[in-house]
Amino acid sequence: MFEKTTLRTAQTLYALAIGTGVIWLAWLCLVHLSGWAVIVAFCLGLPLLALVSTPIAAGGALLAGLVVGLVTVVSGLIARRVRAGG
Repeated sequence: MFEKTTLRTAQTLYALAIGTGVIWLAWLCLVHLSGWAVIVAFCLGLPLLALVSTPIAAGGALLAGLVVGLVTVVSGLIARRVRAGG
């Protein structure tokens, strides 16, 4: 249960973080640049954004996944105690 919850949470948060970064870069390029500059900036900026943000997003997603997994295990233990005691 811990591994499944941790993995699912980490994958979801990682996808959201990377997706948000890509959408932000696209918005930034489209709003502030024009024509071919958008294509060039996005094609050059996206790999750079991926190189910089991937380790940060993966680390944050891992930590958040571990926290959610621990909360799930602890709440499961508390719920079992309540059911067994009552």
